Amino acid sequence: MKNALEIVTYKIKDGVMLPEFLKASAELEEGFAKKQEGFLSRTFAKAEGNEWIDVIRWQSMADAEAASKAAMESPACAPMFGMIDEPSVKMMHFEILS
Repeated sequence: MKNALEIVTYKIKDGVMLPEFLKASAELEEGFAKKQEGFLSRTFAKAEGNEWIDVIRWQSMADAEAASKAAMESPACAPMFGMIDEPSVKMMHFEILS
């Protein structure tokens, strides 16, 4: 079984305060991501301007896809998701080859 990467890029909404966004991100990771089957790691980063990225490594593509679906219903994810500019979101899943 090959590991999978979930890569999500996005912008945060105007007016969102950085400390609140960072807190919501930490709550998503601790309250949701780390509790999902197949979770291996998460890298959360910011580029210049308002570009953000989440890179999550999963044990399998099935784990990545199941967690993505569950996240949409999770109260632990709602605060962070509410701060993200929805039209800017781009999510992709990749099978790790090497």
